[in-house]
Amino acid sequence: MSEFTHLHLHTEYSLLDGANKIKELAAMLKERGSKAVAITDHGNMFGAIDFYKTMKKNGIKPIIGMEAYIHNGETLDDKSTRSRFHLILLAKNEVGYKNLMYLSSMAYLEGFYFNPRINKKILKEHSEGLVCSAACLQGEVNFHLNLSDRNLKRGAQGYEKAKEVALEYKEIFGDDFYLEIMRHGINDQMKIDKDILRISKETGIKIIATNDAHYPYKQRAEAHEVFMCIAMAKNLDDPNRLRHSMQELYVKSDKEMKWIFADIPEVIENTQEVVDKCNLELKLGEPTPPNFKFTLEYARENGIKLPYPNDRYNLENDKILFKKLSEKRLEERLQFIDESKHIEYKERLKREIDIINSMKFPGYMLIVADFINEAKKAGIPVGPGRGSAAGSLVAFSLKITDIDPMPYNLLFERFLNPERVSMPDIDVDFCQDRRGEVIDYVVEKYGRYNVAQVATFGKLLAKGVIRDVARVCGMAYAEADKMAKLIPDNLGITLNGKGEPGSANFKEGAFQLEPKIKELIDSNPSARQVWKYSLDLEGLNRNAGMHAAGVVISNEELWNKTPLFRQTNNVDGGLITQYTKDFLEDVDLIKFDFLGLKTLTVIDNAIKLVKSRYSKDIIWEQIDMNEKKVYKTIQSGYTLGIFQIESAGMQKLASELKPDCFEDIIAMIALYRPGPMDLIPDFVKRKHGEARIEYIIDEIKDILEPTYGVIVYQEQVMQIVQKVGGFSLGAADIVRRAMSKKKEDEMKELKKQYLVGAKNQGYNENKADELFEMIMKFASYGFNKSHAAAYAMITFQTAYLKTFYPAEFMAALLTSEEDNMDKVAIYIDEIKRLNIDILPPSINKSFRQFSVIKKDNKEAIIFGMGAIKGVGLGAIDNIVKEREKDGDFTNINDFVSRIDSFKVNKRVTEALIKSGAMDCLGLTRMALLQNIENITDACRNSAKIKNDAQNSLFGLEDGIANVEVNFIPNSDEYDMKSLLRLEKESLGIYISGHPLGEFEDEINSMQYTLTSEFENLKDYTETILIGKIEDIDIKITRRGKKMGIISALDLHGNFEMVAFDDKLEKIESFSEEERGRPYVFAVRIIKDEHQYKISVNDVFSLEDAKNGEFKQKSYNRKNDSYKNEYQNEQKRNIEDCEIELNLDNLDVDLINKIYNLAYKSNNGVNSKRLVLKIITSSKIFIFETNFFIDDRFLDNMKEFLAA
Repeated sequence: MSEFTHLHLHTEYSLLDGANKIKELAAMLKERGSKAVAITDHGNMFGAIDFYKTMKKNGIKPIIGMEAYIHNGETLDDKSTRSRFHLILLAKNEVGYKNLMYLSSMAYLEGFYFNPRINKKILKEHSEGLVCSAACLQGEVNFHLNLSDRNLKRGAQGYEKAKEVALEYKEIFGDDFYLEIMRHGINDQMKIDKDILRISKETGIKIIATNDAHYPYKQRAEAHEVFMCIAMAKNLDDPNRLRHSMQELYVKSDKEMKWIFADIPEVIENTQEVVDKCNLELKLGEPTPPNFKFTLEYARENGIKLPYPNDRYNLENDKILFKKLSEKRLEERLQFIDESKHIEYKERLKREIDIINSMKFPGYMLIVADFINEAKKAGIPVGPGRGSAAGSLVAFSLKITDIDPMPYNLLFERFLNPERVSMPDIDVDFCQDRRGEVIDYVVEKYGRYNVAQVATFGKLLAKGVIRDVARVCGMAYAEADKMAKLIPDNLGITLNGKGEPGSANFKEGAFQLEPKIKELIDSNPSARQVWKYSLDLEGLNRNAGMHAAGVVISNEELWNKTPLFRQTNNVDGGLITQYTKDFLEDVDLIKFDFLGLKTLTVIDNAIKLVKSRYSKDIIWEQIDMNEKKVYKTIQSGYTLGIFQIESAGMQKLASELKPDCFEDIIAMIALYRPGPMDLIPDFVKRKHGEARIEYIIDEIKDILEPTYGVIVYQEQVMQIVQKVGGFSLGAADIVRRAMSKKKEDEMKELKKQYLVGAKNQGYNENKADELFEMIMKFASYGFNKSHAAAYAMITFQTAYLKTFYPAEFMAALLTSEEDNMDKVAIYIDEIKRLNIDILPPSINKSFRQFSVIKKDNKEAIIFGMGAIKGVGLGAIDNIVKEREKDGDFTNINDFVSRIDSFKVNKRVTEALIKSGAMDCLGLTRMALLQNIENITDACRNSAKIKNDAQNSLFGLEDGIANVEVNFIPNSDEYDMKSLLRLEKESLGIYISGHPLGEFEDEINSMQYTLTSEFENLKDYTETILIGKIEDIDIKITRRGKKMGIISALDLHGNFEMVAFDDKLEKIESFSEEERGRPYVFAVRIIKDEHQYKISVNDVFSLEDAKNGEFKQKSYNRKNDSYKNEYQNEQKRNIEDCEIELNLDNLDVDLINKIYNLAYKSNNGVNSKRLVLKIITSSKIFIFETNFFIDDRFLDNMKEFLAA
């Protein structure tokens, strides 16, 4: 008897339904000895190539298919009914595979209505090469056979209709149409068994046995129920949720299936017949480099003769155009380069052109150059480069990049290695706001169906799956949160490790790294259940999305290479490949990365402000890269706003390293990462001559001299291997890759070759060996210098603007952050430090964006009206255009007479008044707000006069309807507190002052943490916050405990804290007047992914804190910007004082009391850091605190314990 094959199976790509992980499935089937299997995911082919490659690798025949959704409408986009049926389609050959991709694409692009649907018309037109089967109870044949109450309401018509439908499919597919029979123990299925057999007998249509396999093992049935609950946002115990009445939807064995269908063995044998029909062989991993679609047009425009002038897609034409354009555009670059170096540039260009042409990549380079140069023509800011492409002189010549690789020893072979053929990869940064315009250009140029963005999948990863499963299982949020937080934050962490435990390649997971997880699941049945389900569901796909940058461009419609889809929440949006980036090259597609970078917009806006104010163009090619003033700005450490170096750690590094050349900036960017951070102290000392620089072999000095003898870059590794080992740069790149990936076997062979090469060149073998071991150590740390240099260029440009045009630069920065007022507040402090005034918005001076004006002969940045909450672009446009046409608004009557009351309505006017934008009319904000109804009425009256005039024979002479506001005079103004409240309400920030302004000097005399510094703190940090209480929201916890959510404000932003017990009572007791003053909060900050939870340990008035009840070390705020160290940032060089306590159990209350005692005696002079060591009967706990204590604390501690 033939082997049974699963021909109806859902993988992890049947989103939030299929729970068969492809790798796990392949391993299971291989162990069983299965010879073939099909993939039939719901309405999509997301997993087709992943499935195909994995099954092939495991010696299993893959059958690519899908479970389509089909409707009976005349047109594909018929939305008259949601009705759709399931239908299994399997590819027999390449024709069938391409038809399947087309059908799946059209289902999403034109047939989507709640689900991606096709109709019978398109199915018939694209049925060649496909096997079709009738699917499950949701299939059309089975639907008509199953006369349940639900189906009868939906139009089920019984046996004859079912037979008619079966014959309809037989007419389309002939003998390639099969009925399906399933036996899952479902009553509705059992009722129609005999009718399926009867249809088969009467029509000759064969039947195949299938099992609607959604998960691999029977014991995963409960986990699959949890999975469905996650999809539907239901709890497991919800009586109204969709649930399966059986546990049979698993990948049954051949033996099980034969037993189930022992009475009709032919349905098992027929699965082998289908397997024999399906013989799809895909040619994967052989990408064809793309041709440039517009070679003929570009050649004509540039006067270039082509060998094949009538052949649009010809590689030889691309080669000629590429060569000529590269040479032509290099000449444009050479205008800014010393003439003595021109021959060297031309020789390198020729070498690069020859390599690119020999690797058949000229079309790729032309495509990238085209869309980059088109973006520049359209005024869209483009980055100077990104990644290894910055090492190519061709890229520089074609203006793909704007960094010259020659002065900085950037290597072409790091970008494109002729000895290791792989597709080029050029990532491009565009202005974040206008990136979409570049994609639109490519779509328009190459065709709507020839360009798509790239799919990506959100997954149920370690922490997320714990939270999802816990919610479904009804676990309390606090308990679930605590469990999820046990999962380490390590990148790529899994719950239980990767690989075979005990093997060399096993990578530890959360369970192995965090012992508390085992304690929890051993002691808590709920946690044990959550852990069990989470292990089963971890790694499954949650949703399909769009890659942040990836775009593919094809010479033909993409559905010939990949199926397409649109996101369900954006059915009119752009196309997306169903295959992810990992499989695009397999199907002959190359990904281009279009990235959005906000800093490019900042630079562009700053340059425009400079141009408008000084009529001066900033041309970067003409700027001196050795400008000392720029480096002095960086050396100062005041680098807020400067690209890549504005973090507190980078500020510290800048002030200590004191970079004085462009190479230093490149090194800063390369070093400030985990791993190479360890090299920073030595690097700084070497730079300043405080540490000796030695070279194992003198000949490598010229390679390492720019980095003071430290190996910082991948390119340095390549150059050393080339110089000492006699390797070509291409071969050296292969060595670098092997080192970085720690391929030990490959490294042994390469080391032998290197030592032989070193000996042949006369180097000492021991020295050469020592050098190889040294570069082995640093190779994994080494950074791509080309990428660092390209980004260092943006660093230099932003530093240049901040140095020479600080007001324009800071205004552009504020515009870029106008939706993030916490960041705006930080930048405003920097603006004040730069002695630049900051002004509230004004209807007579402001534009949409922040801008720069002169006030009292001093530079000032004025708020843009776009920063005012509730003021839209239409209103701003109307105000600015009216102002440009007829001058400033002179008074309130002039304002209401000229503006468009439909755009500048009551809500907009109120926001303008509150922000101070209408102060220029000479009236107080109180008077304006008290007269808001009268102002609004006058605006309406003005609009009516204008409208009537347009409809009459006599128009208004100057277009202005002169009306007067029935204004009730009032010269009074709100007090400062009220004015600040109005500003905060309309702008999200204080401009005229700050509620804590009168206390600023006192506050800054104390050591504390600002809200703007939270991101630099470690989890569970004990620290000090100083701010005023804005609001108290009292809640009752599930355990009946009173909890206060305290909203507070510091000098830079807002924060929320949670307070309990005596701390809450103390805060509640403060009077309204007392709440207007700043308080010192001793808190614990817990990081929860991208949020912060702050709990109050104690609270003091500012006076008490200063008078000794709460000791602090005074320090300078300016230096504080450097205190947050690199490498989180550097540990304080202070001894630890370890206090050991032996307890029966871990007593949290006791620990908190010790913490409070430490707060009260926290000191910075001759102090040691407090470390608590708690020894219980079962475990030792170590608590490293942030308290710095002296002998007074030890005396107090002894008294406390004695009591």
